[in-house]
Amino acid sequence: MGISLSSCESSLEPPLPLGRLEPAPAAQCADVPAPILAAVQAQVQAAQDAGDAAEAELFSPDVITVVTCGTGTPLAAGRAQSCTAVFASGLFLLFDAGDGAERSMERLNLPMDALEAVFLTHYHSDHIADLGEVIDRSWLLGRKRPLPIYGGEGLSRVVDGFTHAYALDYNYRHAHHGEEVLPSEFAGAEARPVANPSAEGTIVYEKDGVTVMAFVVNHDPVVPAFGYRVEYAGKSIVISGDTKDTPSLAAMSEGADVLVSEVMNRTFVEAIECASDEIGNTSNAKIVRDIRQYHIDVDELAQLAEEAAVQTLVLTHLVPTTDDEALVDTIFTAPVEALFSGEVIAATDGTKVTVPVN
Repeated sequence: MGISLSSCESSLEPPLPLGRLEPAPAAQCADVPAPILAAVQAQVQAAQDAGDAAEAELFSPDVITVVTCGTGTPLAAGRAQSCTAVFASGLFLLFDAGDGAERSMERLNLPMDALEAVFLTHYHSDHIADLGEVIDRSWLLGRKRPLPIYGGEGLSRVVDGFTHAYALDYNYRHAHHGEEVLPSEFAGAEARPVANPSAEGTIVYEKDGVTVMAFVVNHDPVVPAFGYRVEYAGKSIVISGDTKDTPSLAAMSEGADVLVSEVMNRTFVEAIECASDEIGNTSNAKIVRDIRQYHIDVDELAQLAEEAAVQTLVLTHLVPTTDDEALVDTIFTAPVEALFSGEVIAATDGTKVTVPVN
């Protein structure tokens, strides 16, 4: 019997016929050579211990923890694309899921089975490419709850597209491992579209003292484009999404304990455009020229954060992307620190920032 996915049931074709497979017999553990069994047991125990330790740390009631699980852009680099996790009041909230996000989160021992909700800032591929893997893997790794996905107009098309693409996999996994291990009601995800949030913020999620507000940012021609503000126990985390310098981001960042923001060095991007033109790569020059129109520059971000009295500014989605630490410091960290008096962190995949709540 195939799995019924309510969020996209009307657009799914019936599942393909399944092959016959007898139940797998239990392993004869006594027959496994002792050295092999001991080595495997040690590895399995170490992985379990690492996961338990990470979960205990991330779900500590004394702090909000922000993890940048993806700090890259569409440009090739050794980083996963956009992905930011926020842990507060025992909840795991995920903001965007670009290419490589799922593997990054698993490498970082984030508890995917506990994923509570996903919030999408916009529908550029580097912010949604791994959404299908996030939905699927969180279920395969033990998620026993529905997974709501929040975002703007067009969200149902995105969520239904991924669940449609993965529908055959859901059925294969369920048929093979059974309802007890993989409850069919939790396969897939539920689209929760957010209609026209205000620049001042619209509450889209509330649970266990945690509030998430969506607000409109300016990433034209990309519409809708949102930022999010997470509040818990008098503390606040702001996720910029992709945006140019805009009053809504400034207003929603007011007094934030942490602002996780994309950032561009306009001068360096202009240099890339000029170099591309010089060698006759007019297509790349045009793309780079266009990029300058819809990202916030280092000086603009620093001034915004300073005027909003942000405590900690976390730089992510660096434009242009680079893994050269010295270059990151030169074209991103140093210019921001020159204008912003708070803490500046140039994030990499796995950077953790904690905010005490007691």
